[in-house]
Amino acid sequence: MQLDGIRNSALVRAIIDTLEALPDLFRSELRLAQAEISEKIKGGIKASVWLITAAFLALVCFLILVEALIFGIASFGLALHWSCLIVAAVIGGIAAGAFFAGRSALPDPILPVRSARQVSEDVRTVKEQLS
Repeated sequence: MQLDGIRNSALVRAIIDTLEALPDLFRSELRLAQAEISEKIKGGIKASVWLITAAFLALVCFLILVEALIFGIASFGLALHWSCLIVAAVIGGIAAGAFFAGRSALPDPILPVRSARQVSEDVRTVKEQLS
């Protein structure tokens, strides 16, 4: 008798109802998370398109400025081909300096040396245990 009273009590009924509703709750939370991720991906793609457009227009602007520099040097009486070579040499020097600065800023080995060493130690340990 007492057991039937406990089974039909409001607390037990509420716990059972809650446990029955959990799968639906998890499914709805999963759908909400998928929708949120999808929305963030769409926003990221849209932002990427704008950033690529800005980078392309900045490149066009830079090339026009280089052309203006070439014509400016040529206006001092220097031949146009020499003006192009001077500007190309200066830009090439800047590019080489940026390359060497970037290369020197890289960490020595890009590969995960410690992890590779640890894996080889693990392999050696397993081989020792098997033999």
